[in-house]
Amino acid sequence: MDLDGKYLTTPEAARRLGIAPATMRVWRSEGRGPTYVRVGGTIVYREDVIARAVKERGAR
Repeated sequence: MDLDGKYLTTPEAARRLGIAPATMRVWRSEGRGPTYVRVGGTIVYREDVIARAVKERGAR
C-alpha cells in the first residue's frame, strides 16, 4: 500500500466534495465513490484522488 502523500479523513474529503460524510459512507458500502484505504481503524482518502473527484464533479 502506497502511503506517500497527504490523506484526508471522511469528513475532510466530504467537505471538499461538498457532500455529507454519510454520503461517503453510503458510497463505500455500495462500492462506489473515491478510492479509500483503511489505516488501522480509520478510513482515509488520498488528497490527490479527492482533488480529481472534485474536478470531475465540476466538469459535469
